[in-house]
Amino acid sequence: MKGAIVIDKEMCRRTVRELCRVGLLHRYRISMAVSHLHLYRGQPELMEYLIAHGDCSQVELSEALGVSPASVATSVKRLCKAGFVERREDENDRRINRLSVTESGRRAFMAGRKECDRIDDIMFEGFTEQETEQLLAMLSRMARNLSVGELSEREMMKDIIKKEKERDEND
Repeated sequence: MKGAIVIDKEMCRRTVRELCRVGLLHRYRISMAVSHLHLYRGQPELMEYLIAHGDCSQVELSEALGVSPASVATSVKRLCKAGFVERREDENDRRINRLSVTESGRRAFMAGRKECDRIDDIMFEGFTEQETEQLLAMLSRMARNLSVGELSEREMMKDIIKKEKERDEND
């Protein structure tokens, strides 16, 4: 790679392992913190999108969030059962369901948001604003580095969704 700086490979491996460990610990802490709200992985992001963008279809959610239609369908089914999201028939196309967050869904989401913020506060304890900005810049640069090449990040997500769909159809 042109202009690449040589970095100790073992340090790179340790850094990647630590990034993965932080992600796993964060996901676990969030999961435990919101489980009493009957919110599960991926659902808060889905609800946040619906709250911010108004009602939309499952296909729109899948594309906007970069997750498979099957994952969205599973989350929507659970959220509807919990009374957090409701489906209604699209006025122009009866084959499409429009989704929206209920009032109890908004309350659960806001309580979950507070729990997530609390976990984030714990995770960033002792960090200065400057350190947090530097970390964000470095992680963003890593994401850009991995996104360069044959496929854009959005195209990669579409490819992942396509492969998940093919795998689901073959199961």
